[in-house]
Amino acid sequence: MKRTLFVASNRLGDAVLTTGVLHHLLELEPEVPITVVCGEIPKDIFEAVPGVERVIAVKKRRYSMHWPEVAIDLGFVYWHRIVDFRSCLLGFLPAKQRSIWKGGNNSLHKVIANANLIGLDGPLPAKIIPTEFQISESRKWLEEAAAQGKILAIAPTANFYQKQWHYENYIALAKALTKDGGILNGAKIVVLGAPGEEDQALPVVNAFDDSQVINLIGKTTPMQAATILSQCTLFVGNDSGLMHTATAVNIPTVGLFGIGMPKVYGPWGERSLCLTSTPSGVPITRENTEDDVIESLPVETVIRETEAFYRRLSRNLSDI
Repeated sequence: MKRTLFVASNRLGDAVLTTGVLHHLLELEPEVPITVVCGEIPKDIFEAVPGVERVIAVKKRRYSMHWPEVAIDLGFVYWHRIVDFRSCLLGFLPAKQRSIWKGGNNSLHKVIANANLIGLDGPLPAKIIPTEFQISESRKWLEEAAAQGKILAIAPTANFYQKQWHYENYIALAKALTKDGGILNGAKIVVLGAPGEEDQALPVVNAFDDSQVINLIGKTTPMQAATILSQCTLFVGNDSGLMHTATAVNIPTVGLFGIGMPKVYGPWGERSLCLTSTPSGVPITRENTEDDVIESLPVETVIRETEAFYRRLSRNLSDI
């Protein structure tokens, strides 16, 4: 029986960005089941994809000894196809066809570079498709908000502090968007983040009445977060895995970038907006001097651009 081996990233964002390739392979060869090897964090995203036969979560060992362990776990298989985004030992297992990542290209977005790996000009945008059951379960998290209408999703954290826009800016943004007359007038606010990210995220939660905010910091798996995001109206967040997850479920997404590479990792698609620091490439963290507070990405700019972006999408009701 033919089988495909798909080796994805440990990190959530990079793993989510490979889902477009995974879905393409399943559509191209629906009769060929796929085994996914990935990190422990994105495991449940891949487990939720129909056609994925098995998911192996890599537990990192010293001296890269995790790869021989995984190879033994896989057993002897002559693979129909291997797609390896890690350039690891598994890419050289016996196979009829193999595509092995040989390094990034800072002039190409990842959804294009990932498609190039399997011989396509691309792009293959990230894709996460929650089931009706998962959506039904997510409404328990969202309480009555899912039935009431608009929901603003905020992800004020990132894997590095210099990528984090100040929490006070997120508070000001959320208040501006959800106030009377705002583009999301009266919307509930969902705040997301991973375990251990409470210091940056909880001040956003605490700035709002319990009746308006839903605290999901550290409370969801990546797939649960994806399903919840699929029910939201608009996402605003830092350069992070949650930002890519928002684009993968096809909701309007605003990504905030400073030291990252927006050309490679910016939110992808017509329903996304990438806002960058001035000058580009500097941290979006707040700098305090004796005389002033310096913001490389002022809150007024983000509010104005987010409102304009959302209104452009709203002109076509099918886009929201």
